[in-house]
Amino acid sequence: MPAAELLPSAKRVASEILARGPIAVRFAMDAAIRGLETDLAHGLEMEAAYFGLVSATADMREGLRAFLEKRKPTFTGV
Repeated sequence: MPAAELLPSAKRVASEILARGPIAVRFAMDAAIRGLETDLAHGLEMEAAYFGLVSATADMREGLRAFLEKRKPTFTGV
């Protein structure tokens, strides 16, 4: 990628990430960072634990509803 395209491309990716549910993004980032320091078995345990926590949020329900209703979700961070 040419250097002139790097910053605009990074901003686009960051914008797409920030449009997602903030709780899920926080856990995904944590899992990615911590996953580098652990083995596969512990990484999978961490992923399962985070999935369980995210599944209990209002944002998860909102994301699913929005998908089924074919609309953009409105995440609240709850």
